[in-house]
Amino acid sequence: MSDAQWYLTIRRYGGTGAPEEIAQRIRDGLLPRIRQEATFRAYYVARLDGGGGIFSASVFEDRAASVRVSEAAVQFAERDLAGLLTGAPLITRSAVSVHLDATRPGTDAYMMVRVTEGLGPSTGTLPTVQEKLVPLTLEQPGFRHLYTGRDEEQPDRSVALAVFSNRSTATAAHAQVAALMAQHRDIWPQSPKVLLAGEVIVAALA
Repeated sequence: MSDAQWYLTIRRYGGTGAPEEIAQRIRDGLLPRIRQEATFRAYYVARLDGGGGIFSASVFEDRAASVRVSEAAVQFAERDLAGLLTGAPLITRSAVSVHLDATRPGTDAYMMVRVTEGLGPSTGTLPTVQEKLVPLTLEQPGFRHLYTGRDEEQPDRSVALAVFSNRSTATAAHAQVAALMAQHRDIWPQSPKVLLAGEVIVAALA
């Protein structure tokens, strides 16, 4: 576990293009550009459960690189994925306060974005996150990575990007997290909601 602040950007795109073709174009055209950034930490693309598009997530150690690469990703989608994706993406940015990596080997095959609203200041919630939520997350079967922090545009909302080995382990872990939060309504007054979820089609780590 590390408490150094990183920066997470999530982009959701609509579209009906074949995920395999989208993934190949990203691997060939965009991913090399992303890897050139010295502060690059992680990049993922997943097909949305139920179809209708994709979502991507990028993690960097500094905000400037995060913004710069996100802009490049949007331009790439407009230019190189035209016809496969439609419209401008919905973008969520978060300053990551806690990020975790599994100690057990496994594949990064399923991604879930969870949001929790109605939170108090981070100084009041972070100790409970580290004491309760971090150990619970690390013991979940199939857990691979977690990046969590506050939404830049909605400070009372946390954004958690979790990567698992498959859908069933991600779903089970979410249920465990929701049950823990229900026991601490003074910290988490509202239940967490799954905003996005789907099978990973591109995965890259620094």
